[in-house]
Order: sequence, then C-alpha cells, then structure tokens
Amino acid sequence: MFEFAGSPVPVPEDVRGTFESYWDHLASPGATLTGAERIAVARASRGEPNDGAHPALIGLAEQLGTNPGTVFEAEVRAAADIVGDPQTVETIAVVSLLSCVDGVHDALGAEREALPDARPGEPTGEVAEGYKRRRTHVPMPQGAIPVAMDLIPAEGAERIAMSAPTYMPDDDMVHPDWEKPGGLNRSQMEVIAARTSWHNDCFY
Repeated sequence: MFEFAGSPVPVPEDVRGTFESYWDHLASPGATLTGAERIAVARASRGEPNDGAHPALIGLAEQLGTNPGTVFEAEVRAAADIVGDPQTVETIAVVSLLSCVDGVHDALGAEREALPDARPGEPTGEVAEGYKRRRTHVPMPQGAIPVAMDLIPAEGAERIAMSAPTYMPDDDMVHPDWEKPGGLNRSQMEVIAARTSWHNDCFY
C-alpha cells in the first residue's frame, strides 16, 4: 500500500503512515455516512460515476473533486437543503482529504492508490452541536479556516492528522519562521498554498 509507483523521489514515511491511517478511516462508517457511502463519495470525487450514495452528495462530490472552482455557496446549500448540513460536511471532508492524498500522487507523477473496500457498520451519529454559518457555506465554530470540517469531529481530527506531515502542525501556524525539517520554509509553503488557492478560486 502507498508504494507511490512512478515517483521520481522517495516519499517520507510520516506521509505514507498518515495516508495509510486515513485509508482505514475513509473505509469505515463515518458520523452520518456508511463506509459504502463514503467510498461512493470518494469515487465520485475522482470522476467515477456511481450511485452508492444520495444523488445530491454524489453530484457535490464530483463537482468538488473534478472542478472545485465552480463550487460556490449555491451548490453547497443545494445539497444541504436536501440531505442536511452534517452529511454535506462529511462529504466535503471526504473529498477534501482524499484530494490531499491524490494531489501528492499526481504531483509526483505516481499512480493513484486504489480506494479501499468499504467496511460494514452504521454511522456513529457523532455530530457537533451549536455551530452556525458565519459568512460560510456550512455551520462551523468561531475560528480560522481549518475549522470548516469540525461539525463532524472525526473529520476535523483527520484533517489535523493529515496537515502535520503534508503541511505543518496546527500549533506551528502561529510561527512565521517555522520550517519543515529537510523541507520548505514557511514563506515558500505559503506561496505554494496561496497560488493553489488562487487556481482553485478559493472563496476564502
């Protein structure tokens, strides 16, 4: 698993380990979606037609995964009005975190990892309460951009776990001179992040 076939450079072990852990999470039942529905959403985000989840979620996942610059509040609200905010946020989280995994593979010219088989079981129902839309597309707590997934705590935790090896630990974001050992410094990372956001028409 995660051999990164075709990559011209070795991939750090912490990145491999985090991706392997996420694969287990992706295949398991989430807060509002079954494992099968989560894999269906993941397939849709890769542009693979399927009917394994609600059509509103499949459509949103496909658009987010294949053409994110065309997704605005209207598209997110249309899905949420049909299935509710929690399922919509979980779908966004699946697509967002999978895009990190796939994006690393694509940038390296490596073959994408085959999606895992879904695990049986019912959704956990673990959804945060009391969150509101704060000039945002979905309910979220007060804070910076990274809390957008926190309506579904398990997805917020996965985002934190994946950010550390692929970007930087959350606690280090307050340090402008932070530098990843053996990697880019903070300024270099932010230039790449800003340009990526610009290319994706990130509304933030």
